Amino acid sequence: MLLGAAEVRFSGSKSLEMTQQLSLLASISDGPIAVDWGQAEIIDLPVEDLEQTAIENAQFAGLPSTASKAKNYAAWKKNFADWVYRNQRLELLESPSLDLASNPGESERDFRVRLQLLAREKRDEAVEKLRQKFAPRLTAMEERKRRAEQAVAREAEQASGQKMQTAISFGATLLSSFFGRKTLSLTNLGRATTAVRGVSRSMKESSDVGRAQETVEAVNQQLADLDAQLKSGIEAIQQAGDPQTETLEKVSLKPTRANIDVKLVTLAWVPYWRDAQGQTTPAWQ
Repeated sequence: MLLGAAEVRFSGSKSLEMTQQLSLLASISDGPIAVDWGQAEIIDLPVEDLEQTAIENAQFAGLPSTASKAKNYAAWKKNFADWVYRNQRLELLESPSLDLASNPGESERDFRVRLQLLAREKRDEAVEKLRQKFAPRLTAMEERKRRAEQAVAREAEQASGQKMQTAISFGATLLSSFFGRKTLSLTNLGRATTAVRGVSRSMKESSDVGRAQETVEAVNQQLADLDAQLKSGIEAIQQAGDPQTETLEKVSLKPTRANIDVKLVTLAWVPYWRDAQGQTTPAWQ
């Protein structure tokens, strides 16, 4: 038989490129068509696994006369390359969302499982990038919230102290006026003025507390909005196309003549088993 081996490179759009090793066994005859590659059998046999010698006590069939002419092998090699060019196609499935094609011989189920794993990895990576993008803004917002809450506590403490001081001032003024010999004196007038000023400062401190609390509320709202944006982004990533339900595209790749590298076209002795009745069975299958 004639053994033909070639390395075939298939290429398509989107930088899709795959290489396949191809080995064929074709019968040799002395008829009008000595070798018909169209009737050859594709075998899974790396050229490196060929044996140089037969097993002990092996018998050999006769060699067709055409196989003994060296010039025929050059023609058969050319015909082999032509047959590969005309007949070999690589039928694949492609995922538009992940821009990935199936492997030769890979079933749709196995391809979708592989796509699902890849999609999960990409989603996790995208979510992590989104978290890293939001992290500085969230950290800065948390710091603003911390400072605003400190400001509320500080203003509240100052307001409380001012209220206490104002109350004491008012109390001293009233007592002085009540027990004093004169209804109105410069001292009483000064104390009253101080008390009025204390009321004004107390009102200002209370106003400062209110503004500080408003700042905290505003920062909390901004923080909530930012957190909502992050959660929305994560949800959008996680709800992206599901490879299990995605419509896969069918891709048919064919080689160019330049991408067909014929490694070997040679005479090969293939083993057969012969039973007691003289029937033969291929021993390589």
